[in-house]
Amino acid sequence: MQFHVLKNTILCLLLSLFLMPRAGFADQLIMKNGDVITGDITRISDGEVLIKPGYSGKFAVGIADVLSIEADKEFAVELADGSEFNAQFAGARDGEQVLIVDGSPMTIGITDVAEAKEPEDYYHRVSHVDVNATFNGGNTDSQSTLIIADTRLKLGDHRHLAELRFRRDQTDGISTKKQDLFSYQYNWLFNAPWYVGATTTFERDPIRDLSHRYTLGALAGRDLLDDSKRFLTISVGAGYSDQQIGGVSDSGSVGLWNLIYEHDFRGGDISFFHKHNLTYQFYGENNAIFKTNTGFQFDIISDIYTKISLRYDYETQPAAGASKNDTTLAIGVGAEF
Repeated sequence: MQFHVLKNTILCLLLSLFLMPRAGFADQLIMKNGDVITGDITRISDGEVLIKPGYSGKFAVGIADVLSIEADKEFAVELADGSEFNAQFAGARDGEQVLIVDGSPMTIGITDVAEAKEPEDYYHRVSHVDVNATFNGGNTDSQSTLIIADTRLKLGDHRHLAELRFRRDQTDGISTKKQDLFSYQYNWLFNAPWYVGATTTFERDPIRDLSHRYTLGALAGRDLLDDSKRFLTISVGAGYSDQQIGGVSDSGSVGLWNLIYEHDFRGGDISFFHKHNLTYQFYGENNAIFKTNTGFQFDIISDIYTKISLRYDYETQPAAGASKNDTTLAIGVGAEF
């Protein structure tokens, strides 16, 4: 008798465990055609749900084909009407998607979800180092070295962006390029996506008779796009610049414009980027300085990638005898860490 009681108790416990909510298990997409896709849901955006099953790479399904979503982890959710909150996806009720918001259920149409992504960490950093180098021997000995390092660091509402560029070219032992550029920008996202901040740059290019150029300025900007696939921000500002070009020292106020655009494709295996900035000097000969960098990054393995980029620098009033423009096509490898 005791054995049967114990047996029944164990069966009840096993049945209870089987019927318990799926805490700790994989996410699920319940499709309208009856299929069930199990895996890790990473985001919802642009009318698609991105999921990575354990048996294949991640892929996207149209949210209009989804009946309901079940996921225990919390997402930062934005609805079509613009409302935003953190929520869990808890399956369907009466044909509608159930969200758990602050411990309470909320029902919506599944297609009302404009975007859902994992909440951003307080601390987030991405850094890159790119190396582009060529060496030629024979009738003409030449070498070209371009090293670029950048980092983007986010601490809550504070964002830091920095870049260092170092280029050296030689032909038959004679230097043809000596370019150094350092830039740093700070953003305070006081009312995201709006921010204010500061920027500073240092540049030298003695081959083009630029001994130095320092710029310090204040910025105001806005993130126009910021999701798991795209980032677009613009800013304008004003500041002060000091330079020595063609042996002549000068300084004064400047106007500033910056744009950064990045777009990931195929789950981030391919990335397009475009950055440009314009500095207008309200002194001297009213020089306008335009710098742009456009290209693609292709993942090779893990955090190693290859990159092709086209840099274009232009000045309306360069040093006497120097060209107004400077174009660099670079193909190299890099690492993200």
